[in-house]
Amino acid sequence: MSLQPIIQINKLRIQANNKTLLYIESICCNAGEIHAIIGESGSGKSLTLLTIIGLLPKSLTVSGEVLLWNDNRFINLLTLSDKDFQAYRGKLIGMVFQEPMSALNPQLKCGKQMMESFLVHGKKSEALETISKKLEKVGLGHMVERIMDSYPHQLSGGQRQRVMIAMASLHNPLVLLADEPTTALDSFSRKQVMEDFTRLAIEMNCALIWVSHELDLVANFANQITVLRKGELIEQGITNEIINNPQHPYVIELLDAVPRPKAQLNIPQNPVLLVKNVFKVYGKGKNQVNALNNYTVSLSPGETLAVIGTSGSGKSTLAKLLVALEKPSSGEIQLHGNNIPSKPPTGIQMVFQDPFASLNRNHTAIFAVSEIISLKNPSIAKKELNEQTIKVLNDVGFDERLMNAKPDQMSGGQRQRLCIAKALSTKPEVLILDEAVAALDPLIQKQILDLLRDIQLTRKLIYIFITHNLDVAKSLADKWCYLDNGVEKEIPVEWIIQG
Repeated sequence: MSLQPIIQINKLRIQANNKTLLYIESICCNAGEIHAIIGESGSGKSLTLLTIIGLLPKSLTVSGEVLLWNDNRFINLLTLSDKDFQAYRGKLIGMVFQEPMSALNPQLKCGKQMMESFLVHGKKSEALETISKKLEKVGLGHMVERIMDSYPHQLSGGQRQRVMIAMASLHNPLVLLADEPTTALDSFSRKQVMEDFTRLAIEMNCALIWVSHELDLVANFANQITVLRKGELIEQGITNEIINNPQHPYVIELLDAVPRPKAQLNIPQNPVLLVKNVFKVYGKGKNQVNALNNYTVSLSPGETLAVIGTSGSGKSTLAKLLVALEKPSSGEIQLHGNNIPSKPPTGIQMVFQDPFASLNRNHTAIFAVSEIISLKNPSIAKKELNEQTIKVLNDVGFDERLMNAKPDQMSGGQRQRLCIAKALSTKPEVLILDEAVAALDPLIQKQILDLLRDIQLTRKLIYIFITHNLDVAKSLADKWCYLDNGVEKEIPVEWIIQG
């Protein structure tokens, strides 16, 4: 492996209104090296990547150096004009974003998007061969034609992310940037994707700078780690040394935030939720898809069912049936012995993966919760409405200083607390948590998991926790469900190993 430095950051300072958002004394990433940047939300991880690729908002003030080694000399990227940067972005510097469904155009087939990306810097005569080779490098060589002819929604999460990686590497860039590239993937797929990604980076002898909060993957794949907190670099070094012998108290706390298996409690068996022989079929004839096949489970107050499986396995279908967003093709879903209503509300509420997307950006925290309470009880007095709203927000540990704040003024953890408060405001007996901590950094994730345990103990709620993270599932689960193409099966050995 070459030790040639490819990207060197020196005394980088990013400011807004004379307030420092990020200061990095030094980061160096060599050719063929995987450098992970970890830290809590708001620490400056994504700002670092946006600086390197020249996509920082113009309102920010930037000083220092971001040096790229090219043609036997260093070029300070911060001195380039927007026009000059176009020759670097996509060719010498590639980027893989966190959510491929957002980064890919849903109206264009993947082949057309990859072709357009290549032609910005390449010749049309070389496009198809290059694209095919890159898809092969990222593990899609057996299905190149299908990938090229598919829209993003027709591919699995792992396939979409591989398309993004292939697209970012079409021109063999000197630097590859990756912002949480495996967050939305199941345990098995995320390891496969990172294996393909890191192998590709090493083969191209490029520098891979990878932002992640998945510390198990970082420990396995990164050569170097930089830890950021509140815009400051607090620790940096070789991965094994940082993981096994952290020096800064925050890094020790961060590494200790990995979810621990749940202590097995003796929960009284008094089932109130029964899912019995439920089928869900989409389409007809040759296009028929059995999204859920003869699924049965019963749950008692205080129990948690962990639902795991790959993309398209039926997890989300089960959730939609429970909240009556979909109707079963056959079978029964009962709460306290009665079939749930055919339309929401059913007594079952859901907390979604992305709190920012599930909140109205124009509504304050107070309004978001009080609106739901008043809908359920239209005649409630204003004073009582306010008291109930404050209580629900306090119950989830919501910061009182943010009561009148809107979602874009909150951290990821506070937004998720607000989503949980909204779900609890209807006093449900069952709470579905659909990847509810997947997008959170380890410390915030631990706080939310602790909060959920406390709420469950207090309210005796039934949880149905949909997740791809086996460590998270183990920390909450009393019962397990592994779905594969709509059928409940034994958890595969490879999932247990990856978990």
